[in-house]
Amino acid sequence: MARLFLALVALVGLMWLASWLGKATPAQRSRTLKLIVLYGVGAALLLLVITGRIHWMFAIISAAIPWLQRLLVARQAWRLFKSTRGPSTGQSSKVETEVLRMTLDHDSGDLDGEVVSGPFAGNALKDLSDMQLAELLRECRTRDAQSAALLEAYLDRTRGDAWRETDDGGHQKTPTQGPMSIPQAAQILGVPPDASKAEVVAAHRRLIQRLHTDRGGTDYLAALINEARDTLVGQR
Repeated sequence: MARLFLALVALVGLMWLASWLGKATPAQRSRTLKLIVLYGVGAALLLLVITGRIHWMFAIISAAIPWLQRLLVARQAWRLFKSTRGPSTGQSSKVETEVLRMTLDHDSGDLDGEVVSGPFAGNALKDLSDMQLAELLRECRTRDAQSAALLEAYLDRTRGDAWRETDDGGHQKTPTQGPMSIPQAAQILGVPPDASKAEVVAAHRRLIQRLHTDRGGTDYLAALINEARDTLVGQR
């Protein structure tokens, strides 16, 4: 009878816990589950000590160590494989400023974007004429230095040096900006915010190769990519 009573109490407790977890916030669920695991392990150890079976725990640990070592080696091998293989289809880097939202396709190396504010809002850069792009550049220079530098990078990559012959604004210095956030850095490199150091370094290497000056790269884009790498590596 005592065992049946304890089983019923445990069942009611589990039902109540499941109901509460369904209503709790993610933070509360995470904290509660950690406490359950902690107290559960403590209770199990206490039971083993009381019953004189603590040697079972050491036997289980000894048997599990080789498997844990294999698991860690396999995990490291998988991360190395992910970091050395080429970018997956559709992977891209994104940079957004006050005026522009730019995208670099990792597979093709194509740089494109759209205008998010101003007279040309909603238009893709590839759909704008040279005259419209020149007008957009003048507007960016008066509104946002980062947008201007990004548009110059796009023109350098798609028009070469030809557009500078008619440009009356001169080359703008690379604008300064505040500290780059983790999500921004992850978007620029096209990796998850929690990517490993190896994944970050591999993504940085691929993008720098794509944006080499011989392939139409610019100092501003290279600076963004370098800062994104330093930001994600620095968080570790």
